[in-house]
Amino acid sequence: MLRWFEQSGRNSDVVISSRVRLARNLKKYNFSLKLGVRESRMMTDEVMSRLETITEFAEYSRYDFRDLDEEQKEAMKERHLISEYLLGQEIAAGFASHDENISIMINEEDHIRIQSYVAGMDAKKAYELASEVDDHIGTVFEYAYHDKYGYLTTCPSNVGTGMRVSYMLHLPALTGNDKISGIASEVGRFGLVLKAVYTDTKGKCMGDIYQLSNLVTLGKSEQDLIENINKIAEQIISQERAVRKEFIKKRYMTALDSVSRSYGILKYARKLTLADGMLLLSQLRMGLEEGLIHEASDYETSVYQLMIGIQPANLQMMNDKEMSQEEIDISRSQFIRDNLPMIQ
Repeated sequence: MLRWFEQSGRNSDVVISSRVRLARNLKKYNFSLKLGVRESRMMTDEVMSRLETITEFAEYSRYDFRDLDEEQKEAMKERHLISEYLLGQEIAAGFASHDENISIMINEEDHIRIQSYVAGMDAKKAYELASEVDDHIGTVFEYAYHDKYGYLTTCPSNVGTGMRVSYMLHLPALTGNDKISGIASEVGRFGLVLKAVYTDTKGKCMGDIYQLSNLVTLGKSEQDLIENINKIAEQIISQERAVRKEFIKKRYMTALDSVSRSYGILKYARKLTLADGMLLLSQLRMGLEEGLIHEASDYETSVYQLMIGIQPANLQMMNDKEMSQEEIDISRSQFIRDNLPMIQ
């Protein structure tokens, strides 16, 4: 069964994935930030035990931070199974579907965070998946809900639907033209935020990957939130495509040479830093999507899957050992060589 980051979908040349996250709290407990160690453990254990009784979750994988080391948890974050916030929690647990499209995080900023991923641009489908999980959980728990304000959450910006919808976008052309900061400022006027998914030690975006998401949920329906982000995403997609096509039209050989050089380095390098690997894979992804180069087989390689695979913790998990930085860089180049598609 393919995972979301191994698939493609609508507008996949720019939109890597759609994600919907629902924040929920239980009526019988204080918010997570107000819970002590004993209460956090009690709440987490109760949620886990009750969710295990739900038939629809029977095939899900379960995890508890008590049973995981730091490397395992970091690898889960790199695959987007858990959030940065949950990673920092001492007490946490959850469930994940085998295809990793659905994740249920317990004792995050809110008691329960449900998130669903879909390849390409389809927030509606992502919402339907998350909503179905939400309904199942609602059969065994009473949520903290106010008739006027909606779902009550730790952060006021999540009150209402408790929903954050986001698109993961690959924007190499807009990044190269230094237009990202202007777009980020512009989308803020529409209640959205655009931020880098991966950053280096200096805060610079790696891999030209960005997340577009809503900021506020109060007073908006789920449909309103999806329609709003779709309108803005479509404009960003159009801009990215236009800049790509203009560059290729005016400087075709330069574009082809850049993609070909990136492929050559990826194919023959014996050592790669994360920043270099992400940059080269970004250029490869654009080259494939724009038809500058073509795969030799009918199988369509997910370049974003390679981006996840070269993250440090996942490399250490694959090698089943703790490695030095140099060993990680060597392993990164080996992983890419082993999984790089043949081109013609």
